[in-house]
Amino acid sequence: MRFVPPLRSLPSLGTGLTSAALLLALLPAAALTVPARQPVAGAAVVEGTGTRYGPAARLGDGRIRVFTDYAGGRPRSVGVVLTASALAGLPTAPTDGEHCVDADGDGRVHPSHECVGGHGLELALPSGGRPDLPFRWVLFNWNPEGHQPHGRYDVPHFDVHFYLVPREVRDRIRLGRCALLIDCAQLPTAAAPVPADHLPPGYPPSSPETAEGAMGEHLDSRPPDSGALSGHTFIYGAYAGEIIFMEPMLTKAFLEGLRTAPGHHACAPVPQPRSWQVPGRYPTRYCMAYRPGHGDYTVTLTGFTP
Repeated sequence: MRFVPPLRSLPSLGTGLTSAALLLALLPAAALTVPARQPVAGAAVVEGTGTRYGPAARLGDGRIRVFTDYAGGRPRSVGVVLTASALAGLPTAPTDGEHCVDADGDGRVHPSHECVGGHGLELALPSGGRPDLPFRWVLFNWNPEGHQPHGRYDVPHFDVHFYLVPREVRDRIRLGRCALLIDCAQLPTAAAPVPADHLPPGYPPSSPETAEGAMGEHLDSRPPDSGALSGHTFIYGAYAGEIIFMEPMLTKAFLEGLRTAPGHHACAPVPQPRSWQVPGRYPTRYCMAYRPGHGDYTVTLTGFTP
């Protein structure tokens, strides 16, 4: 099942100079006028403490939603929370059929290799978005058969994409027959290298073979010979030489295993670039947890920079 919240439920935020550049790369000339967003560094923040939740969507036999947590007006974490029942009754078909293309031209769509995104949920942040949080919305994907590259990510897993650009930017990345089903005309733009200052060490500046329709290019720091994913990893997403999402990727088995793991949680560093294209407060860690007292799972970005 795919959940698309109404547009009015998304935070009313500007698209930014980087978003404007991406839209110009994706749209015909004069197709859209994009207001500029000022850098969020030093932006005024309404004082507040506590956790706020976005609208819920159905996932498996349970539900999922986005949350933000603030203390003293400063972000502590942003993430998704899944009820424990959400891991039961998950779809077993390889795709929800939302992003498919007849890539080989045989007149039919093969779900296992001519569709991307598995089962996707487009999730809104809590209403009244804060100006110092760089994220705009979250794309959550359940991949029952995994996805390409084969031998690396073809295991049942979740992708949690925290997008730094509005949905309208992502929506202009068209499906096609190149790479991971991206429009061949957009592949050169999708694969434009990210400048070294804006990319953490160990990540390739460009990875054309991982450019995916309706999503973006995936930059992966795992060595090519590291084999199939067995736990979790962190992906940066790019388009037109700019970072457009940050993505914890984790296997279903790993998330379920947190119920019996010591401490019921695991955290890892978010690799940091020398500088961000749009200044602001960015996460330095990502964490996954099972909360016995709540009976739910969380995947969060935390440790935000001052």
